[in-house]
Amino acid sequence: MLTLPATLRRAARALALSGLMASGLALSPADSSAQSAWAVGSAAFVPGGLVSPIGEPAFQTVAEAGAGQWYSAVPPARQQVERVSPGRATLYSAVLPGAGQHLLDQPRKWAYVALEAAGWFFYFDRRSAGGELKAAYRDFAWEEARIQLGTRVDGDFDYYETLTKWGRSGAFDADPGSSGIQPEDDPSTFNGSIWSLATGLFLPDGPSTPPSDPQYERALEYYESRGYDTDFLWDWTGTGGAQDEYAGLISESDERYRQATNVVGAIIANHVVSSVDAYLSARGVPTPSEIRVAPGLGPSGSRWYADVRIGVGR
Repeated sequence: MLTLPATLRRAARALALSGLMASGLALSPADSSAQSAWAVGSAAFVPGGLVSPIGEPAFQTVAEAGAGQWYSAVPPARQQVERVSPGRATLYSAVLPGAGQHLLDQPRKWAYVALEAAGWFFYFDRRSAGGELKAAYRDFAWEEARIQLGTRVDGDFDYYETLTKWGRSGAFDADPGSSGIQPEDDPSTFNGSIWSLATGLFLPDGPSTPPSDPQYERALEYYESRGYDTDFLWDWTGTGGAQDEYAGLISESDERYRQATNVVGAIIANHVVSSVDAYLSARGVPTPSEIRVAPGLGPSGSRWYADVRIGVGR
């Protein structure tokens, strides 16, 4: 190796440093137990020899670099983090939890990915189970309680909920042989209770009000819009505990759909936490995270709980 006199080495070093400063590059000393160095951006020049061009980007310590060599002042992982903007990392994690952490080369990305996958799996599983129970309680009602006068017509959710509370629907037209609709007048049946309510609202003189009276017509409209017609009549009489069994099926179906809805909330939370974590990490803020997933017991049986904790700030 060519060695210059000490005076020339100092002059060459001063000339190199002044040239770097003139170019606008910020210089800062990097201390080392092996030898001193000057850091320029993310690299450093080790004085003590001839000025040489920047070498390979592989990370070296000052001692390993040797005199007259450039070395990376920042580990490769840190260099990668600095190349990812907070906005980009946040956007990636908002779309897919763990994606921002992947850009930042953080192993905890797998925790976010696992939670996302488990969340969607559980969501579709609960929706599927809820749908199967929904079909089961509809079939059960048709076979055990509904009065089959024609082709089966399924009602909405409110209709099937009503079947859990009322033993009988009552007739819709109490006298099919007469013209017009003759409302059910037994208040112990669902349709009868609707007519009783209609007469209380629109017929101050009671049911004896003639059908030609405008108030009677309003009461009849109210009854027809809220009562169930011949396609939806039912009667649980003589079926033993069938109504209770039916109510249990509806309750189980509702619980499955409720669990699916809760999972959606957990999925959204996973997106938010991953985004915040990615943003803070890209900014260089330490974000110690802890994610726990464990089974537990809820009011209606076993279920899974996810506990996500993330520290914000230093």
